[in-house]
Amino acid sequence: MRKFNYPHFHSKACSLWITRAAAAARYSRAVPHLRPPARSHGVAAFLWALVFFLYVWFGGVAVGVNGATAFIFGALLGFVVFLLVLVYGADEPQRQPRRADRR
Repeated sequence: MRKFNYPHFHSKACSLWITRAAAAARYSRAVPHLRPPARSHGVAAFLWALVFFLYVWFGGVAVGVNGATAFIFGALLGFVVFLLVLVYGADEPQRQPRRADRR
C-alpha cells in the first residue's frame, strides 16, 4: 500500500507517493560503535619511554650538551620511564560484585 505524501509546493511531482522501499531507504542503517584498538600495557609503556627519550635527547642537544651524553641520559631516563609506566601505568580491572551482593 502506498502512503500519500503531502509535500511543499516546491517539491517534485514524483514525490507525492511514498512506497515502503522509499520510506525504508530514507533512514540510514545503524553504524557500529568504533573503538580504538586494544594495546598491550608494554606497548603503551614503550611509546611513553620513546617520547621521553627523544624529548631528553633533543632537548639536551638543543641546550648545548654533547650528543653522546644526551643520548645516554635520554636512554637511561627512557628506560626508567618504561619501567614505571609498565608497573604503575595500568588501571586495575574492576571486579563485578558477587552474586550475593547484587541483590
